[in-house]
Amino acid sequence: YNVLDTDGSGTIDCTEMLNTIDNFLREVYSSTELSESFNQLCSCVVDNDEGDEDGDEIITAKDLANAMNLAGVYMTEEEVVSLLAEVDESGDGTIDFNEFRNTLLML
Repeated sequence: YNVLDTDGSGTIDCTEMLNTIDNFLREVYSSTELSESFNQLCSCVVDNDEGDEDGDEIITAKDLANAMNLAGVYMTEEEVVSLLAEVDESGDGTIDFNEFRNTLLML
């Protein structure tokens, strides 16, 4: 927990979580492995009711909330929307691989 809570506030905020993910990914994954991981993440968290029939592998707010919950991080709807907005460069309300990668590289 202390590794994630870098500012010592007693909570893990979005920036701390993304920094931890970024550090881990930079140490462990090549670009190809990062792409494969994103694709696996999409296949795990894409809302089955909506499906991903065209295979565009994008992450919606609901998908992001599911992913965070799977990681043991429970966020309010406002927090999820805010995090999505930080990553969503195109403004389409989703996160694609390029936005995901660009966000990690900016950290």
